[in-house]
Amino acid sequence: MQIIDMKKVYFIITLLLFSFITIKVKAQTEITFYTTKGNFIVKMYDTNTPITSGNFISLVNAKFYDSIIFHRVINNFMIQGGDPLGTGYGGPGYTIPDEFDSTVSNIQKTISMANSGPNTGGSQFFINLVNNTFLDYNKPPLTSAHPVFGIVISNFSVVQAIGAVPVNSNILPLTPVVMDSLRVTYNPFTGITDLMISNTKIEVFPVPAKDKLYFNLGLNQNSSIEIYSLSGMKVLESTLNPMFDCLNVADLKAGYYIGNINGKNIKQFFKFIKD
Repeated sequence: MQIIDMKKVYFIITLLLFSFITIKVKAQTEITFYTTKGNFIVKMYDTNTPITSGNFISLVNAKFYDSIIFHRVINNFMIQGGDPLGTGYGGPGYTIPDEFDSTVSNIQKTISMANSGPNTGGSQFFINLVNNTFLDYNKPPLTSAHPVFGIVISNFSVVQAIGAVPVNSNILPLTPVVMDSLRVTYNPFTGITDLMISNTKIEVFPVPAKDKLYFNLGLNQNSSIEIYSLSGMKVLESTLNPMFDCLNVADLKAGYYIGNINGKNIKQFFKFIKD
């Protein structure tokens, strides 16, 4: 009778699981825009611009963009939205740092951060109707640099239709074009979520994190925690205990990370952004 080497079986299962996680996190988040002119889908550049994409995804999940209008429309240039005031002067109440990547550019179909100067982005964005590479970070004037963080992958004709609507002298559409809602319709972490072995809901804050990451786990025993980069490399390992649900992440580089908490009664993955 053949004897099964359980150590080898365990190693293979672990390797397959880790490979699955690594493959999944290399995918990119997709967000569907439901507007009064039709729907279209934007794929985030999670890997290239984790801070900018992560901020946008967080606002989407908070339903921040629901019922906001496109307040600035210039045909053959771009359409702009994301201002809760609808005037061009509103935002989420905070700003994020500019995040540039040399592999992406303000070409047709891309979505980019609107701003009033360096490091002033928040919630406002625009979608390029044509190639607008002069808005890139490495093109003068540098004060006009706008970080690209995604691209329209479906129904770009809807975006073009919004760009063609009649506007007034303030380039505001005469008939409001409303974002009824924005929703994450593809989450590259879904596969990881399916692997969770607990009904405990993990919440981490603040996001983006700076020096410390806090948890609302309500642990009653020590639990190990591991942090992985999007490439699947373990970058941090520590222990959480009932008295100290906090992790020092000051030494991590800015970016998108996957965490794994493993204890007696909990085994869950989570994601967070380091600023």
